[in-house]
Amino acid sequence: MIRVISRRVAVIRNFGRSLAASGVLLTMAIASTAMADDQPQLGEMSQCRVTFYAMGDVPYAPPEDVLLPQQIRDLPEDAAFVVHVGDIKAGSPPCDEAVYKKVSGMLSRSAKPVFIIPGDNEWNDCTNPDQAWEYWDNYFMRFDRRWPHRLPIFRQLEREENFSFVNGNVLFIGLNIVGGRVHDITEWKQRHADNLDWVRRSLRRSAADVSSLVIFGHAQPNETHRDFFEPFSKDAKEFEKPILYLHGDGHRWIYDRPFAAQNILRVQVDQGGIAPPLKVMITDHATAPFQFDRRNGTPAQ
Repeated sequence: MIRVISRRVAVIRNFGRSLAASGVLLTMAIASTAMADDQPQLGEMSQCRVTFYAMGDVPYAPPEDVLLPQQIRDLPEDAAFVVHVGDIKAGSPPCDEAVYKKVSGMLSRSAKPVFIIPGDNEWNDCTNPDQAWEYWDNYFMRFDRRWPHRLPIFRQLEREENFSFVNGNVLFIGLNIVGGRVHDITEWKQRHADNLDWVRRSLRRSAADVSSLVIFGHAQPNETHRDFFEPFSKDAKEFEKPILYLHGDGHRWIYDRPFAAQNILRVQVDQGGIAPPLKVMITDHATAPFQFDRRNGTPAQ
């Protein structure tokens, strides 16, 4: 591995010595190379267990009101389901009911079941979070029920927006974990406690029978989420199997392992206005089961 990285770094140096003057750029090149080695080429993939598509932070602007329905219409047939990881609007426009109704109508046009979790822009960052949550509840709660499907959905009684199901020998869990402002510290802490409880209950029910775990959240992890991610990282070490935390919030592609438990891969999806839905393929590959295609025909890195 070290020899492979060394050869690639040498190529980078020879290709542009003017860039090598920047130690930051060189460090980024090495990190990117190591990250790419974590994911096999699509041609080397083992058998695919399940394929789904993920999007987030869309629609933000009027052109995306046209783009999102096109993306929904053009989703390939291989999708088992679609997930929107939150932020159905930009942060500045008001949280009017018309926005929730509009996006609900757009996503309802999907030929495949759609799951959606809350984002901060349509809830806790609104001027009136309670009213915004009522809108979200009316238009998006149990959203997948709009489609006939056989996915065995469980929902948390205390927090119905949290869900879980097993498909293709993979456990999927959706959580209400958002970015943005802490609008109510008591609510914030209780929600994180509920999220952790739901993950643990879902693992107790299914961990022995699945090969990997996928967590859907909205938030790019930061200090305000420490009370969830620190204990979850400990649980992840005990689970031992591969875990993917897939989220939005930051708008630009990230593929890394920032948690103490190194069996957790974190992926942040591109903002929906700058990239099509992310294709996620979960395989039985022994060391890197999570494969991604940002729809350019090559693995996402």
